[in-house]
Amino acid sequence: MGGDLSAGAFDDPKNRVSGPGLIRTMYSAGIGAGAGTFYGACLAAWYPDPVTTAGKYGGIPGRTDVRAIGKTILRPAMWFSLTAGTYTAVECAMEAARNETQDAWNSLVAGMAGGAVIGMTNGRPQVVAATAIGMGIVMAAVELSGPKTVANEAALDHKRMGLLPKTHVESEALAALKEKYPQHKNL
Repeated sequence: MGGDLSAGAFDDPKNRVSGPGLIRTMYSAGIGAGAGTFYGACLAAWYPDPVTTAGKYGGIPGRTDVRAIGKTILRPAMWFSLTAGTYTAVECAMEAARNETQDAWNSLVAGMAGGAVIGMTNGRPQVVAATAIGMGIVMAAVELSGPKTVANEAALDHKRMGLLPKTHVESEALAALKEKYPQHKNL
């Protein structure tokens, strides 16, 4: 029942999450729920008016209602979780149906399923179809572009890792400034 669920080291964006489909789907749904909770909390925090429930529960006008805060935070968490879980479940199903082949077709179909879930937040069939097609194309493009998104990976590693030479070589201009201003030579 194992599998590598780590996303890899911080400096290794090329590592894929692997393992059984159900475990991967639950992992993705959990990550989606966390991201949706964060989004909902930010939404509730930056909402300028008090968050209140309008309806049968009433509440005190002008005061924030705990039930409304819960809905504001949990609704995006549910949709993010459902979208991430649907994407991963469909991608795993495509891999199983195609004998463990991992390519852009899996991402296209899974992106269309995830996009359909996103479109269902609106409830209109045209929006569902448009987001399904759009998300499918975007996810296929991401899969086709691959992990290498820069031409010079050595320069990118230098930027990301900040590798410096083992011995520092001082420039002539800096040495001249240190001679001119000896009181600042140890800065």
